[in-house]
Amino acid sequence: MKQQRGVALITILIMVALATILAATIAKRQMSTTEDTAYLIRQNQSLLYAKSAEAFFSELLIQDSQNAPNVDDLQETWAKPMPPFPVDGGTISGLIVDESGKFNLNSLLKSDGTPNDVAKAYFEKLLQRVGLPAELSQAVIDWQDPDDATVGSMGAESSYYQGLTKPYLTPNSKFRSVEELKLVRGFEGNKYKLIEAYVTASPDINSKININTAPALVLASIDPNVDVNAVNSLLEEKLAKLEHFNTAPELLATAPFSNLEQSSKDIANRLFDVKSNYFKAQTEVVLNNRKRQFSSYLYRNNKQVYVYTRSLAPF
Repeated sequence: MKQQRGVALITILIMVALATILAATIAKRQMSTTEDTAYLIRQNQSLLYAKSAEAFFSELLIQDSQNAPNVDDLQETWAKPMPPFPVDGGTISGLIVDESGKFNLNSLLKSDGTPNDVAKAYFEKLLQRVGLPAELSQAVIDWQDPDDATVGSMGAESSYYQGLTKPYLTPNSKFRSVEELKLVRGFEGNKYKLIEAYVTASPDINSKININTAPALVLASIDPNVDVNAVNSLLEEKLAKLEHFNTAPELLATAPFSNLEQSSKDIANRLFDVKSNYFKAQTEVVLNNRKRQFSSYLYRNNKQVYVYTRSLAPF
């Protein structure tokens, strides 16, 4: 009887231990499931908030096209950052960046796939301004053009990239994003960061640079003799007086640009404008002390705004 009681007690203890382990495992899995569910809920909630901000920014751009259809500048409402707006559990903030104030990498090729000499000439001057070789324009063109023939000594097609430690192919199509430039020959590592702030990847190959929103270095790159500090002072003076340029020739008539060579003036007249069609809305959502960032690329045309790309990558 004593042996049977001992075995029964041990059996009960083992069953209790197993039940405790099972209950702890279930509780742990339930907690993990709850955390995963809460994470997904926060993600979805953040995305919905970001899309709301995207709609708000789109409406600002539509209103601007109705109120001032001929000129875009940094004095307008859309160019002002949106301060943190309180929402349930956090805040939303953001701003609109004018992508038309930068050089469009996709403008280096014409519609027939051949190089655009005007855009190429300007891009090479921009490369030199930031401290990169002008010949790197050849690699950027090869990345997009439809053939497998290099356009110069610094050109690079799939045969070059296949020889790398981690090989890949050229897309032979337009840039989908500026970050894609990191993969192009000559723009590895910190070299990409030198030019990142001055280029964009808008789908319109005929897009122009808005002189009212472009950085001083972008404007000064039209000619190597233009002093970038003088251009920066000119832009700051315009902002202080709440003024803007109404035409590209108006910019060329100012002191920093008054002695341009005719070839540089021709390029400026072809590439410079005072209107913007491409924008990037950067939204930051903070929920439960966790930060999430979203980028929406917007195209404005005929008083309508369309989203052509979204990114969840931090900016």
